[in-house]
Amino acid sequence: MALSTLDAAVRAAINEGFLEHGAAPTVDELAHQLGVDRDAVYETLRRLAGHGSIALRPATMDLWSAPPFSATPTLHRVDVAGRSLWGGCAWCALGICAMAGSPGTIRTVLGGDGAEIVLEVGTAGPVAAPPLLVHFAVPARRWPESLAYACSTILFFSDEDAIAEWCARRRLPAGRTVPLEQVWRLAVAWYGGARGPAPHLRHRSDLEATFRSIGLDDDFFALKDRSPI
Repeated sequence: MALSTLDAAVRAAINEGFLEHGAAPTVDELAHQLGVDRDAVYETLRRLAGHGSIALRPATMDLWSAPPFSATPTLHRVDVAGRSLWGGCAWCALGICAMAGSPGTIRTVLGGDGAEIVLEVGTAGPVAAPPLLVHFAVPARRWPESLAYACSTILFFSDEDAIAEWCARRRLPAGRTVPLEQVWRLAVAWYGGARGPAPHLRHRSDLEATFRSIGLDDDFFALKDRSPI
């Protein structure tokens, strides 16, 4: 989907705002930076939210999330380039480091309720990392139903047994387990070049192509149901 010049500039400025200030930019800051009036920014934010590129806090025009960034606290704190940020999930936390292009530190909790861990990330990926796994609980084709919910269940784990125990205890079906290194490559492929203005919103076919490019080509990561009719 093609973006207007302003829409693309606002989305890029949102990313820069998070990276430069460690917080979501306000409407006034966006308007001042881009040299437009507030109403133009409001309309752009509504369009971006309607497309799913960002999420606004209910009943406000304040940013809630703009993947990979969250404007509110999450389990995944990312310290990078002198800023402290929050990622919405394990993939997003790695995505912040990939977008920043700088060494960073991810502080998170295994499974959302386990041991705290510190993951050092260099420009080429996790550094001397333990053999971590990332579990995706919700199939990709169901993400549009509630992206916030799906994102919240993409978590770091220590091993397959911990994932099985977590799924049983939380009464969630087992999803798809992906090695840390592969999720880093996913973060680089999806977020690594997303800092500047983009001429269009990436379509679901772009996401599927990204999944396939790093070897995630099974039905779980299909955006359409592949079962025969």
